[in-house]
Amino acid sequence: MYRTFNIVFVFGLALLLIGCDSNTYQNHGTGTAWGVGSFDSNGERIYFTATSERDSNIAYSGGPSTGMMMMGGNLACVSCHGTDARGGKHMMHMEIMDAPDIRWSALSGEHHEEQTDMEEHHKHEAYNFEAFRNAIEGGKHPDGDELKKDMPRWKMSDADLQDLMDYLKSLQ
Repeated sequence: MYRTFNIVFVFGLALLLIGCDSNTYQNHGTGTAWGVGSFDSNGERIYFTATSERDSNIAYSGGPSTGMMMMGGNLACVSCHGTDARGGKHMMHMEIMDAPDIRWSALSGEHHEEQTDMEEHHKHEAYNFEAFRNAIEGGKHPDGDELKKDMPRWKMSDADLQDLMDYLKSLQ
């Protein structure tokens, strides 16, 4: 009986270790391990994980505390703007946040739906690549006004920034 227990225990442990094989998933440091091939583009990966398939450095450079994510997850665009990038109200750090719609159609002024946050404060100029970089890295709207204090600041390569912009353009 004792020998049978040991064999079952060792077999179960072996299955557990095989299931945790680091080659099965791409773990991006903390939080959720996304499966290989989970993303259709590098821009989508950046949006969901704040990591690049290029192994280039995407660095968090300011804004809210990165320790706020449950289960030690990475802070990424999806954390506030949602899986569809349409934003909305949610609770973070015991505060209600109202994240704006960041689909490219909203940023570039191609549509006027769901832009109540911008309309309440004032309308901003449309985004282009340099304005997008200034928002991501410097926390400023195209007209120079500051973004909300809860918007993180990021540093990333031009190629990764372009990939993220292209992903936002693909969202309807």
